[in-house]
Amino acid sequence: MKEKKNKTVLITGISSGIGKALAHEFAAEGYDLIGVAKEEDSLRKASSELENKHGITVKVISKDLAKDGAAQEVYDEIRSWNTTVNILVNDAGVGQRGNFVDIAPAKYSEIIHLNVMSLTHLTRLFLQDMVDRNEGKIMNLGSVAGFQPGPLLAVYHATKAFVVSLSEAIATELEEMDSEVTVTCLCPGPTDTNFFSRADMEGTNVVEHKDKLMLQPEEVAKGAYKALMDGERIFIPGGMNKVTTFIRRVIPKSTQSKMQMKYYEKKEE
Repeated sequence: MKEKKNKTVLITGISSGIGKALAHEFAAEGYDLIGVAKEEDSLRKASSELENKHGITVKVISKDLAKDGAAQEVYDEIRSWNTTVNILVNDAGVGQRGNFVDIAPAKYSEIIHLNVMSLTHLTRLFLQDMVDRNEGKIMNLGSVAGFQPGPLLAVYHATKAFVVSLSEAIATELEEMDSEVTVTCLCPGPTDTNFFSRADMEGTNVVEHKDKLMLQPEEVAKGAYKALMDGERIFIPGGMNKVTTFIRRVIPKSTQSKMQMKYYEKKEE
């Protein structure tokens, strides 16, 4: 157990998947945590596990970040504690498989609000404080999905393209300001989390071949932590993901789309 750093990391989506794995990485290094998640029971369970294992302090906020005003409410609550957020990890996100025309507009609103609007708002709020202190780091969860179109997961891919672009742009602005604050965009490939069951992707080719295609969240988190500490702008974990992302930047978009669609198809389709 490492000595406490007296610094705090705010992680959205802390109760499962990559967010939870990242929380363990930070906690193992002595950071205190603030965890935000929608489901209070899983949030409390994750926080107890982190405190008991690492001897750090975890504060929790149960909040649905897909709702209007939720990001501001999280920021205001933390400000009321007189707590400084030294690192922000925008991990929370959601997707939905299906043809674009078959999915209800309300679902798209949820995906866009959580993956884009909430992330953007939290980044803006906490980044201002970091710039004023000239200290801090932000990690935004992008995806290799952000580098190519994704038929059957079209809106999810589009939101991740937004996250990648936003993160790189802010990183450049900070550099031009000679700021010590850094922004890192974590862009994992398929990772063995509950994202696929929540997105109605059970039975798809990517899930059926997960032993070959998916990394474990702990693998992703370990590399992501180092990338954040090193101030990397984009971090793509896994050699195959790096190669695939590079190759798809030099082939036609139509070909990329068809290749990606195969991953998301189910056997009966």
